[in-house]
Amino acid sequence: MSKTRMGRVKRVITEAFTADPALRATAVEFASIAYPASEIEKHHLNAVNRALRSVAADLGLIRCRVGSLETGGWHHIWGCS
Repeated sequence: MSKTRMGRVKRVITEAFTADPALRATAVEFASIAYPASEIEKHHLNAVNRALRSVAADLGLIRCRVGSLETGGWHHIWGCS
């Protein structure tokens, strides 16, 4: 890992990808893992996105933009290449 401090959200993301290397998830899904008892708000998503960008290179993560028929919009999915 890099020499930056490993916060709680970074640890949750790292543990999730260590437990399941083939994991593909959105920032909202990671936010629900990192903040299980909270209603997900914008500041939660911002913290998760910051943590994902920070650990992406170390974990070999890439961000892909995919469309969703259920919501009719675009989402970013994080996962391994």
